[in-house]
Amino acid sequence: MSRSNGVKVISLLLGILLCLALMQGACAKQEKPDKNGSLEDEIFENVTNSELEEICGNYTIHTIDPSSYSMYLTAGNSRTFTVSFTNEGNEMLNVTPKLVDTPYSDDKFNESWITISPASTEVNPGTEQDFEVEVNVPGDEESEYYQTYMVFTDDIAPYVEGYTDSQYVNIMDLSVNVQARPKLELQSISISDTLKAGKEYEYMIKMKNVADKDITIDPEITEYNGMYYGPYYDSEDFAFSDEVIEISAPSTMKAGEISNMTIRVPVPENATGTYNRYIEMNVDGKENDGSVPQINLYFTIGKQPVVPFVKNFSTTTTDPMTIEVSTDTYSSDMGLRISPKKEEPSFELSLKCDSGPVNMTLEKTIRSGNIYTGGYYYPLWAMDESTIYQNSGTHYAETYTIPGAIGDWELTILPKNTEYFGYSITFGDSE
Repeated sequence: MSRSNGVKVISLLLGILLCLALMQGACAKQEKPDKNGSLEDEIFENVTNSELEEICGNYTIHTIDPSSYSMYLTAGNSRTFTVSFTNEGNEMLNVTPKLVDTPYSDDKFNESWITISPASTEVNPGTEQDFEVEVNVPGDEESEYYQTYMVFTDDIAPYVEGYTDSQYVNIMDLSVNVQARPKLELQSISISDTLKAGKEYEYMIKMKNVADKDITIDPEITEYNGMYYGPYYDSEDFAFSDEVIEISAPSTMKAGEISNMTIRVPVPENATGTYNRYIEMNVDGKENDGSVPQINLYFTIGKQPVVPFVKNFSTTTTDPMTIEVSTDTYSSDMGLRISPKKEEPSFELSLKCDSGPVNMTLEKTIRSGNIYTGGYYYPLWAMDESTIYQNSGTHYAETYTIPGAIGDWELTILPKNTEYFGYSITFGDSE
């Protein structure tokens, strides 16, 4: 229940309880309170029927369904809903719904957004009447939360000093959460990549002004993700500080214009661990109201292994062997990295039998992948000839043959430019 609706309900309950107490007091014996009597006793026994009606009011509470309604609308959109009014009295009513401001509301609801049909109608006793309510939010509205009362009768619970404010009693609580229309679209809202210490990386993201007017932007690093504040991370917890990152972008974008933003990341020589921050665009110098996306930066500092993987095995036949090593790479940066180019995975293999070195013959090398076309990653406005083909990943495999022998073997594999790999050892004819 909203604060305003809660205030309304509590106030009405207090008013009703107070009126009941006054009526009980009015019906009590007309005797002066003794020395132990309270002030309330004295007030109650002196209240007349006309004074009671003046305090409590004379009105009928009608049935309104629903009693409250809330909606979420993007500026430029509309929604229609139905609310019913049931005449609980003994006389025909002319019902003309209207809007009134809610208590404690700073943002006033614009009545021109609302169309009620029928605008006015007569409702007989015991009859239910439906009203269709259409809410239209103009396209240039900013993000804001609005609340108003839709009043169906002029009945008012009067002001009772020290207890309640005077207010309408036959109302529906209407709230509209307005989301401003997007002002800026981004080619991507995230950059994720594995970096090497001591190297400098450059990324480029396309931006489009989708507003109907010029906008200003001022990108900056922030820990706020636009939805909530997560746990606080000190810059010392990351691989490098926020000040390392350099962002270049135009300060002004015309309506419909497409521009580029460049992000440079010179990784310190001693960097280790991860980095996770956001780029806030600061459109028109205003606080982000949800209409502007942010860019998540997530970087991992890769560490090249210097000690090879070792696999020991034994053979009891002289059948030849086949050894295959393979890995798969994925474009985590979604093609946004401009430089340096990604290095292909490779492997350094050595083999020993009974502690003696064994020659390995490279039989074949495989490079395979799956390619998507037509903007698999990016919006259409960000597509060009260089981004038509999107590579979801590449499979690398190397196959070696070795003459067979009986003995104890040691295979070592030192991978480069990959975070994982697989291997297989086949004895005898692989077919």
